[in-house]
Amino acid sequence: MSVIDDWTPWQRIVVFCSRQLVRIPTLGRVRVEGLDELAANLDITSGPLIVVANHASNLDPPLVAGWLAPVLRRRSSVLAKEGLFRGPVAGMLRATGCIPVKVGGSDMEAVRATRAVIDRGDVLLIFPEGTRSRDGVIGPVHSGTAMLASRPGVRVLPVGVSGTDRLLGKAQRFPRLGTRVTLRFGEPFVVVLDPTLPRRQALAAVSAEIMRRIGALVDQRQRGASTTFTDSIDAHDT
Repeated sequence: MSVIDDWTPWQRIVVFCSRQLVRIPTLGRVRVEGLDELAANLDITSGPLIVVANHASNLDPPLVAGWLAPVLRRRSSVLAKEGLFRGPVAGMLRATGCIPVKVGGSDMEAVRATRAVIDRGDVLLIFPEGTRSRDGVIGPVHSGTAMLASRPGVRVLPVGVSGTDRLLGKAQRFPRLGTRVTLRFGEPFVVVLDPTLPRRQALAAVSAEIMRRIGALVDQRQRGASTTFTDSIDAHDT
């Protein structure tokens, strides 16, 4: 298991910059809920942990990781779209723990990398939708998260991110200054595949449970009426 002393300089920069956002009210006003309760939960201090959150902005990964890392005091990895790993940015992404994933179809290298994180007992940050929502409403999810979450000994920590679609959404080139952003951290839980169901249906049920818990943590406007599922590993279009 990796601890805070193992963080790379880039990881320390991400954590520092993410937490500074709350001190810049003209850029974004960040409210964090549930973090104090989470800090007292011993279930997250060791063993494999998958952090799952909704995805509506490029700001989501650094915000979630930046605010959560000092509480976990453990190094985390995050899945990111393979197309982002180009030029100097590739080195920075790898240094901050990002794992490249091909968009669409199977990516066995990414599967092996994510399983390695879990097998080491480390933290993996996943956005189950696999891409940013254009309107902030939770969209279709992939079954890859459920497959990883159902491995033995894994705990899942749901996080709801509200308002980043308005601060810096998928179609925006510049941030909307002064936007309120809320991060809500839920209770860690363990998922179990229903042995009475075919595997595909059991994974869909786990995915639905994960997204239900995330949906309960976001603002009402972002919850959506229903959730659909696909079968590829979750490649994040960050």
